[in-house]
Amino acid sequence: MTGSLEDRMVRRFGPGVRSWLAGLDALVAGLCRDWDLEPVRPLSGGTSHTVWCTRGGEPVVLKVTPEPPIAAQELAALRAWEPSPRMVRVLEADPARGALLLEGLVPGTPAADGPGLAEVLRELHVPPPEGFPPLSERVDFIFGVLRRRHPGDHDAAHARAAELARDRVPATLLHGDLHFGNVLDAGARGLVAIDPRPCVGDPAVDAVDFAYASPDLRDGIERWSAVVDGGRLAAWCEVFAGFFPGHPSVAAGR
Repeated sequence: MTGSLEDRMVRRFGPGVRSWLAGLDALVAGLCRDWDLEPVRPLSGGTSHTVWCTRGGEPVVLKVTPEPPIAAQELAALRAWEPSPRMVRVLEADPARGALLLEGLVPGTPAADGPGLAEVLRELHVPPPEGFPPLSERVDFIFGVLRRRHPGDHDAAHARAAELARDRVPATLLHGDLHFGNVLDAGARGLVAIDPRPCVGDPAVDAVDFAYASPDLRDGIERWSAVVDGGRLAAWCEVFAGFFPGHPSVAAGR
């Protein structure tokens, strides 16, 4: 058990997660046995522990979380996106054990800014199935993360974001955590999204990180307005500015 894994899991789930961590090696070993996996190396993760494995010579990723509802919700979203090549495919699932087996993406390097991102965004915004939380819940979670990363007064931005999340706009299924690290290069297949935190709401919110990739935020918003509503994207970029304190447009107050 690496200290970094324990620290990360305790920060996310609280000290009670240590009992799950104590059985993690046995859990992974059992899943590898059940799914005929050969573990290769651990990968980084947020709400999960992930292991790069092979099965029959093919790369796969084993993903386990201490909260089975997280796995169940991710599985439901992956099934909803299954027709699209722009989302990672699930190969096996055991939500009761908090486990998913996903295809391994090669080379699997994080996406660079480019035209392929627009296709990812368009492909993921499908009519929302039943059973996913509203964007407002995700907003509350995100601002909890912001307060831990960048302590300060974020109450006004949080309130405005909550209002945006409640606006009556055509809602879609959202990735919920779409940034360059969660879109990977899959070689000839193109770019593929991973690790969703699915919710339902305004599709413009999924483009915030991509808009901030431009040194001039106004240019980024204009560019992404070809894919999502530019006015709403601008509003979301404003309320999430606290995540980008070093961005030139935020520093300049633009």
